[in-house]
Amino acid sequence: MHDHFFVRLARGSAPFVIWALHFTLCYGLAAAQCTPGGMRAGGPDRVLLGVATVVALAACVWLGWRARGRLREPDVGLSNWAAVAGAMLGVVAIAWNGIPLLLVAGCA
Repeated sequence: MHDHFFVRLARGSAPFVIWALHFTLCYGLAAAQCTPGGMRAGGPDRVLLGVATVVALAACVWLGWRARGRLREPDVGLSNWAAVAGAMLGVVAIAWNGIPLLLVAGCA
């Protein structure tokens, strides 16, 4: 009866939550800094966006590394495989969203 459903669910979905927070922060910040009232010289703050991207990537890599360790246990379940796959997808999604933000030269 101690299957810890919500713990396993959180392990599998944590990378996607990190990606969603990264997406919201980066695009929200870029939109806020590119509005006429909040126009910033040079466009969005690249340093802040870069730091947010690196922190999010590091968090997903760490979650994937921890989940990878659980694959060596004798009773490997689908939730452990989902946690590893979710971490890999989270890394790809964060990199995909972070690259264009870092290459933006300014507000159009």
